[in-house]
Amino acid sequence: MENGAPLRALLVADGSGGHLIPALEVAAALAKHGVQSRVWYAQRHTTRPLTDALTREAQRAAVEVDPIPIAPSSNRLGRLWRCGQLWQRAQRSFETFAQDVVVGFGGWVSAPVVLAARVRRIGCVLHEPNVVMGRANRWLARWADRIAVSFRETQDALNGTPAVMTGLPVRDRIGRSSRAQGAARCGLQPDRPTLLVLGGSQGARALNRLMTEMVARCSPEERRSWQLIHLVGPADEAVVRAAYAAHGVRAWVRPFLVEMEAAYAQADVAIARAGASTIAELARCALPAILIPYPHAGAHQRSNARLVEAVGGGVVMEESAATPDRLLGAVRRILADERLRRMMGSQMQGLECPDAAERLTGTIVEVARARAGHRPRR
Repeated sequence: MENGAPLRALLVADGSGGHLIPALEVAAALAKHGVQSRVWYAQRHTTRPLTDALTREAQRAAVEVDPIPIAPSSNRLGRLWRCGQLWQRAQRSFETFAQDVVVGFGGWVSAPVVLAARVRRIGCVLHEPNVVMGRANRWLARWADRIAVSFRETQDALNGTPAVMTGLPVRDRIGRSSRAQGAARCGLQPDRPTLLVLGGSQGARALNRLMTEMVARCSPEERRSWQLIHLVGPADEAVVRAAYAAHGVRAWVRPFLVEMEAAYAQADVAIARAGASTIAELARCALPAILIPYPHAGAHQRSNARLVEAVGGGVVMEESAATPDRLLGAVRRILADERLRRMMGSQMQGLECPDAAERLTGTIVEVARARAGHRPRR
């Protein structure tokens, strides 16, 4: 740092919880190191209730968050236009805030900002949350000073590209609630077998439909004894709640939950998509899972899920092969065997990187200091 000026960082994330949460955690960790940071994220209609709640929480912790409204567009010209707008916005920010480092957390919104930073010789760090690198990060890798990865398998596949294993930052309070606290938050009974159903920050209609069809096949005893926490996304809340009520199943159904530590604390097994943040949180909580990866978006969730299955932390079902009967069979097998649940939970926990935020922060500070020593300060 020249003349004792504080380092400055710009963090850019896509608009899902899986991208935004790590960025917010790192921003808070950077502040503890005296780094001034801003978080830009794509504000999407489908995830806005969750991201608004997350950013309010971050702002109370003095993290500066700036949403970038993103209108839906399926055509290439529209995306190029938005990239041009982000490029110009980044250039204005570099003039007024004089960043030493830009950190991309994945998604196409990172691309124009990272490229604008590289033109100005500002330090660039990419964080890759998934086992297989996403399209944007693969394309940007040649311009990055460092690539921070969440899994050893990703680092091994980079063939010498400058990478560091940091893990994926999760909220500190994940894994710190008791089962009684979780039950109280969700209005459930702490001693009953509990399924946690997660479709990601946008929900998952296929998963919602699969669950309602599965409970229709449960025995009367299972319907009386099992209970569910089901985060359905913004579209299916009323339909799913009504289906559970019709079958006499005790269920806490919500579009999303910010206090995820409560849901994890109460659960015995998760039925979930296989986003990287979900995997990291399951690992923190040593929670066994039945994973039904999202089959699109480059199928990166499939690689995440297969890694979990390979270490013994979960069971993988492809969406095309996931039937209500097959899912019910897997749930019955895991819930009936406490020893199996403990073993799967222990294997899942082996994927945890408990100091991920500090590791990633250290990498960002290292790159920022190296770049700051060669750039004039405004």
